[in-house]
Amino acid sequence: MGQDIPNIRTLARDIGALSEGAPSGGPGIGELTADVMRWCDATPHPAHGEAVPLAEALLALYRLAANSADIHTVQACLQALVRSNRFGRTLCVRCLNARNTPLPRLEPKVAAWPARDRLALAHAMLKDFPGDMDRDTLTWIEERLKPLMGTDPEELVPFVARLGEQDEVLAFPVRQVIVGGLFGRHLNSRLTNGVAEAYLEELCRVIRGLGDSAHGEALAQGVALGRFKANETLLRTIAAVGEAGNKTILDTLLKILPKADAKVGGACLEALIRQDHPGMGKLLASVRSRMPGIRAAAIARAPLLGDIGYVQYISSQPEERRADVQLEMLGALEAIAPDFVRNVSGECPARGTGSPRVLEAAPPAQPRRDAPEAQRTGFLKGLFRSRPRTLQDILPKPGNVRDQDLPGSAVDGGQLENRELTGLGLAGSSFVNTGFFRGKLSNVDLADGLMRDCTLSGIEFREVRLTGMEFAGTRFEECVFTDCTFTGAFFSGCAFKGCRFRTSTFSETALRDCRMDRSDFTACTLAGSILHGCSVRSSRFEECDLSFSEWIGDDFRGVEFCRACLHGLYIRDCVLLSMELPGSSVTRSVIKNSDAGHPQFMANRLRQLTVFAREAEKNGVSKSRETDPFRAQRALAAWSRELTFMRRERRMLDNNRQRMHRAMGTLTRDQQAFLRMLPLLLDSDLFERRHNFGNIPSSRVWGYYPCLTELELVGERMGLEPEFEPSPEVRIQAVYAMGSLGTVAQTSSSDLDCWVCYDGDVTMTVENGLRRKLDAMALWADSDFGLEVHFYPMRMDDVRDNRFLSGDEESSGSAQVLLLKEEFYRTALKLAGKNIAWWVTPAGASRKMYESCIRAARRYPLCGKPRLEDFGHLAEVPPAEYFGGSLWQMVKAIHSPFKSVLKLGLLETYAAPGASALPLCDRIKRNLIRNRQGRQDTDPYTALYSTLHDYYSGRGEDNAAALLKESFRLKANLSDIPLFMNLPTRPEDESLISVLFGSGYVEPGRLAESHRTWPFDKSLRMGAHVRRYMVDTYQRIQEGLSAGRRDKGRTRALINPEDLTRMGRRIAANFARKNHKIMRVPFMDTRENGFPLLHFSAEKATGKPTVWTVRGGTRVQAKQAAEHLQLLHRNQFPVHLLAWLLANRIFHPKSLLQADRSIAPIALADLQKLMAALHDAFPFAETFEPDINEGLRAEEISRAFFIVNMAVPREASRIERVSVIYSTNWGEMFCRTFLQPGPLFERDPARFLAEKVGQTLSETVKLGLFTPKGSQCRRITLI
Repeated sequence: MGQDIPNIRTLARDIGALSEGAPSGGPGIGELTADVMRWCDATPHPAHGEAVPLAEALLALYRLAANSADIHTVQACLQALVRSNRFGRTLCVRCLNARNTPLPRLEPKVAAWPARDRLALAHAMLKDFPGDMDRDTLTWIEERLKPLMGTDPEELVPFVARLGEQDEVLAFPVRQVIVGGLFGRHLNSRLTNGVAEAYLEELCRVIRGLGDSAHGEALAQGVALGRFKANETLLRTIAAVGEAGNKTILDTLLKILPKADAKVGGACLEALIRQDHPGMGKLLASVRSRMPGIRAAAIARAPLLGDIGYVQYISSQPEERRADVQLEMLGALEAIAPDFVRNVSGECPARGTGSPRVLEAAPPAQPRRDAPEAQRTGFLKGLFRSRPRTLQDILPKPGNVRDQDLPGSAVDGGQLENRELTGLGLAGSSFVNTGFFRGKLSNVDLADGLMRDCTLSGIEFREVRLTGMEFAGTRFEECVFTDCTFTGAFFSGCAFKGCRFRTSTFSETALRDCRMDRSDFTACTLAGSILHGCSVRSSRFEECDLSFSEWIGDDFRGVEFCRACLHGLYIRDCVLLSMELPGSSVTRSVIKNSDAGHPQFMANRLRQLTVFAREAEKNGVSKSRETDPFRAQRALAAWSRELTFMRRERRMLDNNRQRMHRAMGTLTRDQQAFLRMLPLLLDSDLFERRHNFGNIPSSRVWGYYPCLTELELVGERMGLEPEFEPSPEVRIQAVYAMGSLGTVAQTSSSDLDCWVCYDGDVTMTVENGLRRKLDAMALWADSDFGLEVHFYPMRMDDVRDNRFLSGDEESSGSAQVLLLKEEFYRTALKLAGKNIAWWVTPAGASRKMYESCIRAARRYPLCGKPRLEDFGHLAEVPPAEYFGGSLWQMVKAIHSPFKSVLKLGLLETYAAPGASALPLCDRIKRNLIRNRQGRQDTDPYTALYSTLHDYYSGRGEDNAAALLKESFRLKANLSDIPLFMNLPTRPEDESLISVLFGSGYVEPGRLAESHRTWPFDKSLRMGAHVRRYMVDTYQRIQEGLSAGRRDKGRTRALINPEDLTRMGRRIAANFARKNHKIMRVPFMDTRENGFPLLHFSAEKATGKPTVWTVRGGTRVQAKQAAEHLQLLHRNQFPVHLLAWLLANRIFHPKSLLQADRSIAPIALADLQKLMAALHDAFPFAETFEPDINEGLRAEEISRAFFIVNMAVPREASRIERVSVIYSTNWGEMFCRTFLQPGPLFERDPARFLAEKVGQTLSETVKLGLFTPKGSQCRRITLI
């Protein structure tokens, strides 16, 4: 480092002094912040000794900015924070969001910053878009960001390259904006035309900072075309950002490999492994034997092969040399993953606070110094010489202690309650067996002191200096520490419960055998801290820097790291369970022999393996200590399976984390609260106690530990502390949401289908008790949180064997259960409990392969507690059973047309000749594991739509393809897509928009219109398309049945005649046209309460039949002219029109009916009374959704309603016209009108109906009759 670069420790000391208000005779804040920025520019990767003082300096700058009223000081501090690193940018955003300095005051200062700093500020503020920012803040950011679109790209490159260098990716909203400006053109020009070798490294860093897989492919293409010369940096960039299985990348790498030297060869092999080359094992074996120049690189990277690659690698070796190759590979594995090898051999110690290795690595158990003894003097010398005053002398006196210098005080025993100590100098003092209760320490110096066996409860510490202090056996309860300094402090056997730490410094602080429960760290630095043998429960580290921390033998459960910097950690022998890392990333850390199941930890471990492989190549692979080839083979086979599982599980968990983030962003705050609390409610008795429920079995959720946020939520919402039963009656293995949650189809009104899967070894009484609790929780979620929840309690054995809930329509039929299993695997979102074992199985695994993976999954991970649960093999739907499944989807289509169209289409694609053998869920899983980034490949609903649209378009069925597109536009939540500067702010939304509208810019208005309520005529058209689709599909199925009967060589449909009859009749009831039938429209945007306003009129012309018309609108439109309302229906028979309104649920008893004079002789009052009577006479569910088994009985009339002399002058004395609306037991409604019905009707209306329509009446037929008020015709009595 050059002499002109300042020393970071000196800078940290000087800035810290300024932040503490100490008088400064040295440089001012402007000079100090300029020096910090120069130091950061020159030091992209601070080492441990530099990162610690840097974090202290950044925290001091934050304090200055937060507490200063001087705009120059504030802006200087903020610019230095933005320029520094991730922790500094996080503190900058925190300061701006606090609004201590109004944004308009900062505007001219920030506008004068270099472009790179303004870009960094926008990146930091939009990293978690929209977060808690209001519209004014977003507008302010937009004004800062807009000019950057036209800024010289060379001014933006340094920041984007720095992000790539520090393993961070530019915020997506910012990337969208600058790539659409000059920067994007500049980048494309470089990728298209190439760059000089001197600039290639910078270009690679920029591409890593952007994180777009398309740029990785462009780099590979540039190499293939000779624009770039392949080197280590370029190949590692391609490996980092490229999607696996990319043909362009694979072809380029395979061309590079034969000519590569040792450095390039190693990077090329790493990239090929990341690309998931299908013959990687054979290729690596060939390199080892035929390319001596990169033989060492191949040997060192052999342990990076997965299970398939390992088998290929060994099988490709001559049989007589396989044992030697396996021992050689084991030697490489011992260098790359020594903890795994020790676990396989049983030599690895236990993890967590019981680990014996904690004793070896931890600081000493006892305090390093004892409390100072009182000074002894002679009698006469003591008589004439005053002894220095100490705190021990002052404390017995009542009152607070202020502004005294009392170093070296020794306080032994006693209790201090409701006392304040302010402005005291107590350096080197000791406190033994002392209690502090409900007091306050402010601006006190306790540096290099000792506190042993003390209790502190309800104490507020503010600006207290505890540097180098030792704490032993001390308990802290509900204490608050603000702006305190613990640098170099040592804690041994201490406990923290319910403590809060704000903007405090724990640099190089050591904690041994400590317990931390429900504690909260906010904007603190713990850089270089050491935790040995500690237990941390339900605690939160928010916006903290933990760079280069060391965790050995620790037990973390239910811990949150929110927007925290976890860089350069050393983790060994730890248990890290039920962790949450929102907005955080784990980078360049070492993790050994630890149960760390979070995808961030797994991703770091996978990167770490590659780094260790490079070191093994550099240092040379030593021969394994193992001499038994059989044991070596067993260890290598276990490792290859472990590595494969880790890679797959990491990708699936990452997808789960992203979907959960999306789900939370779509829900309201109340709905978010319920979803966060749900696992805790299932894991404790909170809900039962809160609502005084009795006879509810105790239950626990596997591996679940509540986070502090969840505990705060239940405290706020329920006012209770959870209690946990150590021996529960129900052991819940997993809690999963299924359906639209976390997908593009989710809206704030979406319901939540939740599977609660438990061990089946429970009694019926216990099961019923669990169902009672879940039913009550569903009601509570709806009433208090506005969330519709459906719980499905299931035994794990039933889930594995596809025995789903009886009574659930989706569980009916052999094809249906397999479709349900496929939908579960495709849409499952983990809320708590074990991971799905299917995640780690190969896509399309046979039953034999699946069961082999499940056996291995019971031992995975070897360095932790097994966490995979078998939900059952997804078998193929037998071709013979597609028919029954298709019929059932058509039965349901009248209720959920969109869902049924998609499921029916999916069944048809599976059954089509030459169709892909992979179920859709397996295709999505394969894409996720390969790091495919487009929603078209990975979102459950977008992938389903894309598959079906391509299928129907390929068959030339344009109507079906158009129906799917319109259906998907309605289902996809386009109107709620968050936009910034009119651009989507999430990559999945950009992908979704491109699927529906094509690539390129799409106006926000088009997105909003796509989800706007359709005009009624469009609803009718789309309903007709659905009906036609269902009828056409049904005809194809019937043709398939007929062909199966005729051709013995074809697959016959496995559906019994009774099922075919009852489902066929229900389908016909829903979709088939018949004379006089009232057709129901399968509306995809069904209105729950009909139209608020219905307006009736009649069009009359001489010589032409009258046409009766009904229009609909809102109550606001009640005074508008009728032509402004939507036209709903027209018919020559008025009663038929009324029946149509009733059957399609357009009329509701709360609807306001209007009419103009053209309807005479019909009176509006008669319409109102008649519609209400019809609504009562034909209850919707009983009329149109009778028991499906009624289809096995003969058709008969179950309900009938007669309307006498409708539209006939009232003075008519005879019955001129009778209309009858009737429904059958098959779920169909008809309407007939008879002129001059005659005496039979007057004597026996029921017999009249039976003879006229040619159908029998049920013995329990329900009859009704209406005659207009004032009609002079004969009155009819129903028998």
